[in-house]
Amino acid sequence: MAPIITRALSHESIAEYRFAKPQIPLGEYLFLRIIQANPKIRSIFGIPGDFNLALLEHLYADSVGEKVEFVGFCNELNAAYAADGYAKIIESLSVLITTFGVGELSALNGIAGAFAEYAPVLHIVGTSSTRQISQAKDAKNENVKNIHHLVQNKNALAPPNHDVYKSVVENFSVVQESLDSDMLLNLERIDNVLTTVLHEKRPGYLFIPSDISDVLVPTSRLQEPLAIEEPANAALLAEMSVRILAKLYGSKNPSVLGDALADRFGAQKALDSFVAKLPANFVKLFTTPMGRNIDEDLPNFVGVYSGNMSSGPEVVESLEKNSDFLLTLGYANNEINAGAYSTNFDLIQDYVEVHPDYILIDGEYVHTKDPETGKRLFSIVDLIDKLASSFQASKLVYNDNIVNNIKVRRQIRLFALDDTGPTEMITQNKLTDFFNAYLKPNDVLVVETCSFLFGISDLKFPKGVLFFSQNFYGSIGYALPATFGVSRAIKDLDTNRRVLLIQGDGSAQMTIQELSTYLRYEIQSPEIFLLNNEGYTVERVIKGPTRSYNDIQDNWEWTDFFKIFGDKACEKHQAEKVNTTSELEGLIGRKTSSKICLYELKLGKLDIPQRFKTFLAKK
Repeated sequence: MAPIITRALSHESIAEYRFAKPQIPLGEYLFLRIIQANPKIRSIFGIPGDFNLALLEHLYADSVGEKVEFVGFCNELNAAYAADGYAKIIESLSVLITTFGVGELSALNGIAGAFAEYAPVLHIVGTSSTRQISQAKDAKNENVKNIHHLVQNKNALAPPNHDVYKSVVENFSVVQESLDSDMLLNLERIDNVLTTVLHEKRPGYLFIPSDISDVLVPTSRLQEPLAIEEPANAALLAEMSVRILAKLYGSKNPSVLGDALADRFGAQKALDSFVAKLPANFVKLFTTPMGRNIDEDLPNFVGVYSGNMSSGPEVVESLEKNSDFLLTLGYANNEINAGAYSTNFDLIQDYVEVHPDYILIDGEYVHTKDPETGKRLFSIVDLIDKLASSFQASKLVYNDNIVNNIKVRRQIRLFALDDTGPTEMITQNKLTDFFNAYLKPNDVLVVETCSFLFGISDLKFPKGVLFFSQNFYGSIGYALPATFGVSRAIKDLDTNRRVLLIQGDGSAQMTIQELSTYLRYEIQSPEIFLLNNEGYTVERVIKGPTRSYNDIQDNWEWTDFFKIFGDKACEKHQAEKVNTTSELEGLIGRKTSSKICLYELKLGKLDIPQRFKTFLAKK
């Protein structure tokens, strides 16, 4: 996409800025600008390295330190996962700071996941100095200097490319800016990165040479507001709203599906408002596995739609065969959300898809971003707000307040009835039943990319539940550090919501060291349900159920880990093994603890949720 430039400096303004007083170090300026971009931010994640140490020092300036705290991690990958979780809760950009090469590359998988699933993470990388970069550009054979953390040129006599890592991340971020010795242009670059990340809800990069963080810059630009709000093209916005509502008004069997990108782009309140205005006796409501952003207690909520992975065949039939108009709001088009592309919107007579970047209507794509500037003509928030404010139930042609179009309503079924094993054995079907009873309104649920995730559509979410997982990108190990980010954000926002993590043992072994970070910092204490099924169950049921490549060291003492990481007196945690259904059910109604809770649940190696079995049978 074309860069979003906030403002160009004239010769007069350059002179004004150059000699303006007062001045502060660039590093302090950057952090103050970040706080302006996201006033809710209270935590900045990362790991120190020699190329970012000068920058990190400015986090302790009085003007910055009173507002944000640096949160250190065991490794950069986990810090990136945590920044992802933090951004999704705080509904704005989060910040990750790493060092040149070894640090930023370690974090790259986490950044790729944030890009794939729309998490606005600003990745700041401390790089080699401006002097080192300049020397490399002028170096001849005998003067080549290979700097640590920087890979050598393939030609041993050629200087290294100090921008080599920038080219690596271009496909995993929406903006990349490298600062240099031009301090005034640097202020433009900083603003460009911040506004682009906020507009696109995806990661962006800021590369900062190690020798410029202490250079003084004028504070006057801090008085200039960031161009965070993009003015809407009122005419196009009105046109799209009128066309969409006209289709809804004329429909005999209308349906609305809310999906993840509505939430990711800050449109949840607008979506709630729009849905609340729709007649409950006439307009059917659906969501997706990634979305889960429709109030499931509403009488016209039908279920979770994802083709063969939907919450029931009746949901598929209700949407695909008994709808003549479908409006999707924030649809995330990917394999997992679409049930391995078993969804079928072609059966619906009139289909409208609202995406942050386009609207599909009457078989044509109306682009909502200017292809030249990259600026949005209007946001998905603008459109859903417009739909909510303009909707008039009296204009529905076929709704006479007698017709009840809702033939299917969400039901909670008992999946344990499908089990044939011992009564006291914990199974994933029984876990589904357990969480249907255990979840409370306004809980935050994080689920690892594990076997249980495949049955998540069978959970009925009480009102206000927030759900996060890497449904699409699916990097195992994500959820444990991401839950730290979620828990830290809830603490920073002072919202006091219960946090639940469902975590597989195989994926936990990848990022388990961050349990020490859970103890180190103040967070909203989560409840961790560790599913011990002795390895990679998802892989086992796909291929190689007895193969060693699906095994892990299966006798870890999971309930001892917090003690190993320093909480020997159990002041901050409690842990217990849950081996039977009676013990599992005993957790229901238990008073919520102020401590981090870890429950180790023993499951069978090949046990999977009923929904996963259904999916495999249809492949």
